[in-house]
Amino acid sequence: SNLYDFDPAQHTVADSELTGLDRWILDAFAKLDADVRTAFDKCEFHIAYQRITQFVSVELSAVYHDTVKDRLYTSPANSPRRRSTQTTLYRLVQGFAKMLSPMLVFTADEAWEAISHLDSASVHLTDWEPFEFSITAEESANWETMFAIRERTLPMLEEARQAKQIGKSLEACVTLAGSGRELEIGQAHGEDLRELINISQLKLEAGEGEELQVAVTNAKGEKCERCWRWEPTVGSHDDHATLCNRCVEAVNQATS
Repeated sequence: SNLYDFDPAQHTVADSELTGLDRWILDAFAKLDADVRTAFDKCEFHIAYQRITQFVSVELSAVYHDTVKDRLYTSPANSPRRRSTQTTLYRLVQGFAKMLSPMLVFTADEAWEAISHLDSASVHLTDWEPFEFSITAEESANWETMFAIRERTLPMLEEARQAKQIGKSLEACVTLAGSGRELEIGQAHGEDLRELINISQLKLEAGEGEELQVAVTNAKGEKCERCWRWEPTVGSHDDHATLCNRCVEAVNQATS
């Protein structure tokens, strides 16, 4: 479990300090929660089922889980980004157990029993309160822009794969060139955007046109055997010759 070392009493991150992607998924889940409640109130259980299935398949799995797995598996155990995501997952798993309990009575209860540090022995002994979380209009607009950039970038990565230029997306360096809002958002949220596209390196450059132009090249450096990202720092540590700086830090913290 990604929560095996998470103690909410010690490791919970405040809403204002959560990473942007964590805030985005919690906001999306709050909207899902409201939609499912409305469907239940109208006895439109097929709509609730469809809405939940779509959310789990797209927002939660294809986007969120695929993006945060790197920080969960390779970041130092107590790094702010990892604890932020664990805080988010802890809230999501409780929210899902409560949401699904009217439909999947036994499965939801088994899931609840697997969650540590809870007061209630059964999900059916808890209240399903509205899930409260929202991001600002500016945050929402920023994420819409980043997802639009991602959607234009993924086909370019696929073209590079088909041409045998790269194998996996982590072998790529993506250069985005343009002007205006998209460039500003990319520069302000570069690490979030790099994670979202799932590449090793991202460059943002001034260029012509409001819409960013996408170019795919091979990432510089060598492949880190721990995180699989291509980094110029791989090989710079004699005691960990196959690791990048970030992974060396994580390993040293874990063994100190």
